[in-house]
Amino acid sequence: MRALIVAGEASGDLHGANLLVALRRLDPGVEAHGVGGERLRAAGLECIANSEELSVMGLAEVVRELPRLLTLSRKVRRAAVAFRPDVAVLVDSPDFNLPLARVLRRAGIPALVYVSPQLWAWRAGRVRQIRRDVRRVLCILPFEVAFYERHGVAAEYVGHPLVDELAPVLAAPPEPDPQALAILPGSRWHEVEALLPAMLAAGAALAAERPSLRVRLIVAPGLSIERLNALLGDQRERVELVTENRHRRLASCAAAMVASGTATLECALLGVPMVVGYRLHPLTYQLARRLVKVPFVSLVNLTAGEKVVSELVQHAFTADALGREIRRLLGPEGETVRERLRDVSRRLGEPGASERAARAVVKTLTVDR
Repeated sequence: MRALIVAGEASGDLHGANLLVALRRLDPGVEAHGVGGERLRAAGLECIANSEELSVMGLAEVVRELPRLLTLSRKVRRAAVAFRPDVAVLVDSPDFNLPLARVLRRAGIPALVYVSPQLWAWRAGRVRQIRRDVRRVLCILPFEVAFYERHGVAAEYVGHPLVDELAPVLAAPPEPDPQALAILPGSRWHEVEALLPAMLAAGAALAAERPSLRVRLIVAPGLSIERLNALLGDQRERVELVTENRHRRLASCAAAMVASGTATLECALLGVPMVVGYRLHPLTYQLARRLVKVPFVSLVNLTAGEKVVSELVQHAFTADALGREIRRLLGPEGETVRERLRDVSRRLGEPGASERAARAVVKTLTVDR
């Protein structure tokens, strides 16, 4: 099998890598080219470009990076068509991957989308592109299949690959540390720069009240430690940077401050009560308010269908507000939230998502042949 895999940002790299490993179990001779980060490269992907180059979010941010992204897009399209894969798996990053899907369709290369774009939240009109250019959507959230079925798109729920990723920790959970507070400021630098200062300020205020409290910054793959240390400034001695055994160290924390995104599901699966935050460029935020059609920003609350964890967005995202929420979670309310997170975890399905996704890729290839 010759497979093209294109993944953007840290979570896409993780899911794409697990998929490639599962594909190799089905076909040990698979040849994979594409776009990935350190996880996909470690799994054997021959990289056309690095996924970090696609990691841009927000209207204003994309406009600033547009020339570079267009150059990258042309490079990947040319290389993809020249590679002539039997099948393409496009992981997330819809603004990059959906135009690529059109090129692939015209070249006669079947494409699947793995990790659905959040069309159910905004820009639902893109479903027409998917119906035209994509053979099948492999969904990782349980409520997504109904959306695609309503729009005549072939889709199946394969489960969330994080369930597999976290299985070793869940099978042998660490001892809880009631004095450990986690900070997860995101996997993109513009997220980290926007969110980390308020998170650090909240952590410092809480540590001043509770001298035994320890703050752990869970470092997303691909983030530079040197650059993080520069952002930490005079707090470098008080904040532990966690780069190894990330999930186990997170699982032992009593609470967490988390950027909206996949990390919220990591916390949910690990049973860590959290407050979710996000802050966008003002122009992007004003546009999002008009276009986004879901009641929550966090995947935890969207999966539950109700508010399970608190969300602090834009002007509400302050050090004082973060501190108030964490104080509640370090008290009796933390156990209440932890119990509700168990229900979210159950909704994310059983282990085996990567294997189910790999079988769907092979099935598409078999049908085409």
